[in-house]
This record gives sequence, structure tokens and C-alpha cells, in this order.
Amino acid sequence: MKNILIMICCMCLLLEACDKAEVPSLYSGPDGINFYYDQSGPYDADPYPNSNKTGSLSSSQKTDTLWYKILVMGNVSEKERTFSLKQSSLSALDSTAYYTGLTPQIKVAVPGVNYVAFDDPQMEKYCVIPPHTSEILVPVILLFDPNVDYGSSFSKGFCLHFEIVPNDEIKILDSRFYRGKAKFTQWNW
Repeated sequence: MKNILIMICCMCLLLEACDKAEVPSLYSGPDGINFYYDQSGPYDADPYPNSNKTGSLSSSQKTDTLWYKILVMGNVSEKERTFSLKQSSLSALDSTAYYTGLTPQIKVAVPGVNYVAFDDPQMEKYCVIPPHTSEILVPVILLFDPNVDYGSSFSKGFCLHFEIVPNDEIKILDSRFYRGKAKFTQWNW
């Protein structure tokens, strides 16, 4: 009986000793975000590692959603933070079409016509980083355009280059991984 009493006392002391302790972070730099990257090959080989997605639209599928993983770097925050995305302007030559070699030219996606614009109220809820979060998923919502001129083709290709816009709370810590790319095809059936 004495042994059982000693064991119960020891277990109570052990349970009492278990207490959650906050470990302070050693990181003291700025907080930032970037697109998720996990690539094989040289580190700088691909300007869109894992942030290059492909979609498809038709008259029977009016929308398609491409999800992009964004990593939050730095200290975990106790408060909600926001960021924004914008369509990238690559150069004057890229303003209306992208040259893709042997395939027909791919048109630049138009906000509000080919995809839900990043400043649309529908997108605001996705550009929020909740407290205690280290990664989030952000959609690019593709839209079917009934006014597309297919010419003699059965489809029309579109491309959207976009990027994370830094603000006072969230910085771009690695300038290689702040851009994303969405390629999609709209079929005429």
C-alpha cells in the first residue's frame, strides 16, 4: 500500500511539473511571404517553381480555379495580416500576346473578363493571413469569355503573370519567388 501511495504522489508531481513554456523566437528580421517552391535542379533554374499552373475552360465549364500555396516567413503573428496580388507587366512586347514559338500566340488574360480581378471584393477574403499561420492557399479564378474570337482554331490560349505586392507588414524576402503564372485554354465547345 505504501508503494502505491508513493507512486501516486510521484505521478502527481510529474504531472504538475509539465507546464507549457513559451520559447522565444531567435529570428529578429522582417516578416515576409513568397510562393511555395520545391524544385529539382539548380536553385535559380525556374522563375516559377511550383507557382506555374494550367487550367481549362469551355462552354460547359465556365470557371476553373487554380490554387497557389504561399509561405509566410518570419515570426508567427498574433494578429491577422493582409497582402495583395497584381497582374505583372513583363514588357511592352508582352502587353497583348506572348510568343510561344511554334504554337499560336497566347493572349494576355484580362482582369474581369478571363479571370476574377485581384482587386475584386470576391478575392479579399483570400488575401488574408490568419494568426498563427505559416502557409495559405490563394486562388486564381478563371472565367469563360463568350466573346473570344477562335479564328480557325478549336481553342484559344491565355496566360496570366501575377505577383505578390509587398506592404508595410509583409515584405518580399526572396525576390526570386514572388511571381506566379497561370496558363489556361478556352475551348469552343
